[in-house]
Amino acid sequence: MVDRETGSSAPSQRRAALARLSGEAFDVLIVGGGVVGAGALLDAQSRGLRAALVEQSDIAAGTSSRSSRLIHGGLRYLEQLHFGLVAEALEERARLLRNAPHLVRLEPFLFPIYGWPLIHQGFYGSGILLYDLLGSRQGAGFAQHMRRAAALEFAPQLRPEGLQAGIVYHDGVEDDARFALAVARSAVALGAVLATRVRADAPLLEGGQAIGVRAHDRDTGEGFDIRATRVIDATGVWAAHPDERFAPVAGAAKVVPSRGAHLVIRRERLEARGGMTLRIPGRVVFIIPWPNHWLIGTTDHEDDRALDHPSALDEDVDELLGVVNRRMTIDLTRDDILGTYAGLRPLVGDVGGSTIKASREHRVTTDPSGVVRIGGGKYTTYRVMARDAVDSALGPETTRARPSRTADLSLVGAAPLADLSILGARLERETGLPAAVARRLVDRHGIDAEAVVDLGRDRDLLRPLGSTEHIEAEVPWAVTREYALTLDDTLSRRMRLSQELPDRAASIAPRVAELMGSELGWDRARQASEVSTFLRNARAEFDVPGR
Repeated sequence: MVDRETGSSAPSQRRAALARLSGEAFDVLIVGGGVVGAGALLDAQSRGLRAALVEQSDIAAGTSSRSSRLIHGGLRYLEQLHFGLVAEALEERARLLRNAPHLVRLEPFLFPIYGWPLIHQGFYGSGILLYDLLGSRQGAGFAQHMRRAAALEFAPQLRPEGLQAGIVYHDGVEDDARFALAVARSAVALGAVLATRVRADAPLLEGGQAIGVRAHDRDTGEGFDIRATRVIDATGVWAAHPDERFAPVAGAAKVVPSRGAHLVIRRERLEARGGMTLRIPGRVVFIIPWPNHWLIGTTDHEDDRALDHPSALDEDVDELLGVVNRRMTIDLTRDDILGTYAGLRPLVGDVGGSTIKASREHRVTTDPSGVVRIGGGKYTTYRVMARDAVDSALGPETTRARPSRTADLSLVGAAPLADLSILGARLERETGLPAAVARRLVDRHGIDAEAVVDLGRDRDLLRPLGSTEHIEAEVPWAVTREYALTLDDTLSRRMRLSQELPDRAASIAPRVAELMGSELGWDRARQASEVSTFLRNARAEFDVPGR
């Protein structure tokens, strides 16, 4: 299909991006398409620099699509006395709520308090008050203390034995993969160049200094050089397994992969008016609201397995089920779990040390060759991480002349919440789509939802995709506007259905392959091969271990 806005097909758009990468010189080249890499691309381009990004797989294919989907300050970091980190994260939370209201929303969370009434209520109450004072009250007001009966009314399945009280506070919930994608698309809208399925093989050196990278197109195998004045390595956990590409120099900060696993269960299986924060020794487990579902996570364990297809382990499932069943009269089993997922956090610390205590603060270092590396950090503070990486690449003098401009930069699809609500109601009325489908369409795409619907009208693709709350038009949209090149790109990150559907989206994968195939030139044999590859990987990554 030819994109009416760009006047070209998805394959020709990619060819044009590859031609620019090999034929132009850039001010800044970013390697790695997670949220920090995408953020660095947007930061650099919005300063008026010529910026480009290459990603060996897909936007947010790694850690940035496998988080707890929270935009928060981190209550538990207060116990570690990381007040500055919490304050910074809460300040960024407020920014993201303004800059991407279609993708980030505030949700209530109950913190149930067990133990000695005065001691524990006073201890945790003072901690949440500090959380409010550091910035959490912005957007939702101060936390609300409630008696035991009110806490049980909020979450009737809480275990009543030992329950003393509860505190309801608010934190942000987001679609992490779509957020990273919106950041990347915002950069491209300003003129940046982006190409996925391009692997950076090694720094391109001249006189010992990096002047770009040697890369190759993973689809064709063709190699080429990308020239840039500055190179930023935003590969995240891949720095924990360095090869000849961008091996950190001796003495650089170690990146320690920490596995965070999550469970996905149906919304009706657990009765609550909002999310919950369940305190366990040393950390917390969240029950996170997600459309039609709950997400339960996370674990925190060092993991040295292969990075390409991380998955939850049997022990992760046991751990999370144990926490929930100890605190609630729910008796969850593996049969209640629709899917699982796991991400590897790129923490800065010592190999073999505690990942729970490893720093959530980020570090920016520069190699003797001039390659800038960014590690550690939290999803919530991605914008600060990106800004600091670009600042370091530019140096103090250029940074003063070209300061970061992303603090108040709205992302693609953003609009005031009232306008988004009106748009959802109008699309429901004009298309006849169910209210939930129209609302979720706006939640995913913001004001772009109207263009998605126009595409659906043009192509007769306004019908639901199988029994889901997605429409078929979102598939060609994902290819032509959102860089999707595989079924995994579309079903796991643009739609999140691989994790939510117990059959790993097997029932709709052939139809998605057909729709993607019409954009990408896949014949029926290629479509079948794509379905087979997708299902094999989806089952390995998102199935319930031990069931």
